[in-house]
Amino acid sequence: MADPDISKEKREQIIFQCFIEAAHLPVITGSIRSEPPPAPDILCEIQGKGPVAFELVEIVTPALVQEMENGKRLEKAFKAACEKHPVLVARFHDALIYVGYLEGTTIKKRLSVVHEVVDTLLQYSENSRGYIEVPHKLRIVLAEISVTRGVSDGPAFGVMEMTQCTEEIFAQIEKKCQKKYSSDHSIELLAHYTIQPSSDSFNWQAEFHDYLLKALSRSPFKRVWVYDNCSKAIKYVYPIRGKTLI
Repeated sequence: MADPDISKEKREQIIFQCFIEAAHLPVITGSIRSEPPPAPDILCEIQGKGPVAFELVEIVTPALVQEMENGKRLEKAFKAACEKHPVLVARFHDALIYVGYLEGTTIKKRLSVVHEVVDTLLQYSENSRGYIEVPHKLRIVLAEISVTRGVSDGPAFGVMEMTQCTEEIFAQIEKKCQKKYSSDHSIELLAHYTIQPSSDSFNWQAEFHDYLLKALSRSPFKRVWVYDNCSKAIKYVYPIRGKTLI
């Protein structure tokens, strides 16, 4: 999930800077700037080409975004609960505490047992590690509580549940193709994987290229890039202009 202390514009510029380095695009230093809607997200100047606008879209499973948001809320709630108990903070100062919830448990129910989990931990010493018995009354919500030692700035809480990631690029690009933009310059689309890495098994030529050819014909975009910020790699670009991809 995006850092709440970083604005959308700043985050997009950071991702865009990583992208142009991976793509070896000769963007003129100092020319990158964010633009408000209905203009595309970023305008820059490319050597030998002039001003080019880029619309950005992150490719990520909606369920993963939701679970990351839930995780942040739970971590904040556990931190606040622990701060009321200095003894617990001292005992678990080097601990990562995993709190596993039963599948399908709502965020409301997960938050409702935070204080009871902390009360349970208060019954254990600074030497406790491994699995902690889940109190009977919490077993309708919790599947597991476990402690691992060796971290810094504890107690830290692992509260995110496993989420099945799906390939969202078709739906996300389709949404962008249907939008209307205002720009006096050529517009390119940058689809990026930042929170969620791209699938290693996805065949960009076989599974994506034919779709994109049709999508481009009804879109305002002159070119589409797919960039994996996790591996710092360009996964796909069409059309390609020469060896420098401009």
